[in-house]
Amino acid sequence: MTQQTRMETINLATDVLVVGAGMTGVKAATEIAASGYKVVLIDEGSGLGMAPADTVVDLDGEEQAAQEALVASVNDSEMIEVMTGTRMDGAAGVPGDFRVWLSGSDDIVEKSVGAIVVASELVACPLNEAYGLNLSDTVVTQSQLEAALRANPSALAGKSVAFMMGLAQDGNPLVLERVLKSVLAVENIEDTSAYVFAGDLKVAEDGLERLYLECRDKGTMYVKLNEMPAVTQAEGTLSITYDDPVLQRKVQLTPDMIVVEEAIGANEVNTALAEMLKINVGSMGFLQTDNVHRYPVSTNREGIFVVGGSRRAKKRYGALMDAENAAIRIRSLLGDGTITVPADKAVLDTGKCTFCLTCYRCCPHGAIFWSADNKPVISPVACQGCGICASECPMDAIQIGGFNDAEMIDQVTRSATAKDGDHPTIVAFCCQNSGLEAARMAESFGMPLPKGLKTVAVPCAGKVDIDYVMHALAEGADGVVVMACHNGNCKSENGSLYANWRTANAQDMIEAIGLEKDRICFATTASNMGADFSKILMDMEATLTSK
Repeated sequence: MTQQTRMETINLATDVLVVGAGMTGVKAATEIAASGYKVVLIDEGSGLGMAPADTVVDLDGEEQAAQEALVASVNDSEMIEVMTGTRMDGAAGVPGDFRVWLSGSDDIVEKSVGAIVVASELVACPLNEAYGLNLSDTVVTQSQLEAALRANPSALAGKSVAFMMGLAQDGNPLVLERVLKSVLAVENIEDTSAYVFAGDLKVAEDGLERLYLECRDKGTMYVKLNEMPAVTQAEGTLSITYDDPVLQRKVQLTPDMIVVEEAIGANEVNTALAEMLKINVGSMGFLQTDNVHRYPVSTNREGIFVVGGSRRAKKRYGALMDAENAAIRIRSLLGDGTITVPADKAVLDTGKCTFCLTCYRCCPHGAIFWSADNKPVISPVACQGCGICASECPMDAIQIGGFNDAEMIDQVTRSATAKDGDHPTIVAFCCQNSGLEAARMAESFGMPLPKGLKTVAVPCAGKVDIDYVMHALAEGADGVVVMACHNGNCKSENGSLYANWRTANAQDMIEAIGLEKDRICFATTASNMGADFSKILMDMEATLTSK
C-alpha cells in the first residue's frame, strides 16, 4: 500500500460544550477551562452540583467540601459560561466545527464548539413495589433516608431501621456504598439500630469491605437471604418474616422504618442526546458501547466524549477521573486550534456521486455531511479511514488513502497468482487492527500456517469489497478468508458486520455458479490470538486440499 503523505492543516473551534452540571460535569468544565479552552456548561436544572442518585451520606464532610470547592471554581472562572435551565435542542457538524442549539426560558441560542462532553447524571428508581410496599412515613427510599439524615438525623433516635437490598435486583457496589454509609450514619445516632436484609453483597470496590466491617462492629445485624422475605405493611405496623439460615426457623422483626433499595440507571435524557449527536447507545441506556476501543471516555464519533453516569454506573472518584480523561482527550484533539490530517484519508469523486446517501447512512463515525451546494463532504478530522463507505458506495466514488481500489485489486491479483507448488493458494484479507496482528504473532511464534497463504491488509474488515473477494477467485486463488474483529470489538463499530454480510453474499454468488461456498470463509479474531489465526487458516487449507 502507498503511504498517506499529502497533509492539510484545518482550523478548529476551541470552545467546548459540557452537557450536565452535576459533579462530573462541573469537574469536566473546570479541567477543560484549566487547559485554556472556553467552556459552555449547560443543565436543565437550576443549580450546580450532585444529583439525587449521587448523594451518598457524607460522613466526614469531605464530599460537601469538595462539591463546594468545585462549584466555587466554576462560578469564579471567566472561562466558563454557565447556562442553567437550558437544554440542547439540536446539534450538527463535525469535530472542531460543531454547531449546537441551546434553548432556555427566553429563546434559542446557537453556539459553535470544537468538542462536546456529555455528563448526564445517574438516576435512582425506588424498588418498593418489588417488595410489595407503598412509600409512607415509615417506608422510605434510599434517597429519602439520605435527605432525612442530612436534614435532621436526631429524628431517627431510638428507632430500629431495616434496610432491604440485593433482593429486588442484583447486587451493585454503587448501591451497596450508599446503603452502608447510611447504615453507619444510623448506627451513630443514639439508641438507633440497623438491620440489613440482603442477597449478595458485592464489595468489589475500594473501601466497601472496610465499610461493611465497620457497620458490623457498630452493631449492625446482617441477614443473608436467598429469597425475598415476607414483608407486611398494615395500620402503621411493619413486619418482616424470614427463614433464618442459622436458627433454621422463621423469625419475625417489627422495625420502626424500612428503607428500600433503589436501582441506579441511565438518565432518560440519554436517548434524545444520542439521537441528536449520532452516538451509539450501549447496554442499559448508557452512551458508550462495550467496545474496548471506546474506553475510557470516547464514543463512535471523534470530538464527542461521555463521562461519569452518562457512560456507566460508577463511584464518584471514577466519574471525576472520567472528567480528567476527557480534558486530556480534548487537549489532544483541539491543541492550539489547528490540526494536521491526511488530505487523502477518504476522497470523494463528486462526478461519480449520485447523492444516494448510502455513505451518509453507513458511516459509523458521523464523518459525512452536506455542503451548502448540496454535495456530500467527508471530514478528514472525523473520518477514521475504515473504508466502510468506500465499499458500500454503489458508484465506487470514494477512495481511501493507502487503500484505493486500483492498488487493492493489484495486490489481490499478485497474491492470487503467486503459486507455491501444489499447495492451495489462500488470500486472507486481514483487518490491520486484529487479523493482521494475529498473523504476525502466528508467524513470529512459529505456529503452523499454510504455505500458500497470502495476506492482504485492510484498514478494517468493513473495507473488504465483494469485488476483491470475487477477483481473488477469478485470478486463481483456491480460497478466500476474511479476517475481522470480534463483533462488538471492531474499532469502526460495524465493520465486522458489513464484512460478514458481504462474505455471505459472495458465498451465495459462487454457489449459484456451481462452486463450493466453503471456498470463502469469514472469521473473527483479536490481535493476540495467533493460535486461533493459525487454526482457522490450517483448517481452511485442509478443506481446500480435500476438494
